[in-house]
Amino acid sequence: MKIYDGNSLIAGRLAAKVAKDLIHGEEVAVINANGIVFSGNPAAYVDRLQRKRRLTDKRDPEKAEKFPRVPYMLFKKTVRGMLPKKSQRGRDALKKLKVYNGAPAEIDASNALRPQDAQKTGLLKSITLGNLCKAFGYKSR
Repeated sequence: MKIYDGNSLIAGRLAAKVAKDLIHGEEVAVINANGIVFSGNPAAYVDRLQRKRRLTDKRDPEKAEKFPRVPYMLFKKTVRGMLPKKSQRGRDALKKLKVYNGAPAEIDASNALRPQDAQKTGLLKSITLGNLCKAFGYKSR
């Protein structure tokens, strides 16, 4: 099982690495999902997610795409977008992904991987996944 520490890692780059590991059949756990970073203008990310959350299907509003407010679920949705979800291989790969807001007791966080190319270095504008979800009413415990 591969364990990634998401604290101050760029979301898209981490999600791409996780998706690639999942496709190759490995089990992956991502800890500290609150600290995953989206690089760019924070107001633009809040606005973009707000617009996506308002979209509805006019024929059947119940079938509208759902966007979670919880950081670990939002990251899991990001990884799902990088997997072939319509094939059995992609659905099986997504079942092997576990994402946590903190570091649970059953996972040894001391040997967590932190890819060099996914680390945040010198970003002036960025927003963490936890702060993005707080803008939509997420209350951390």
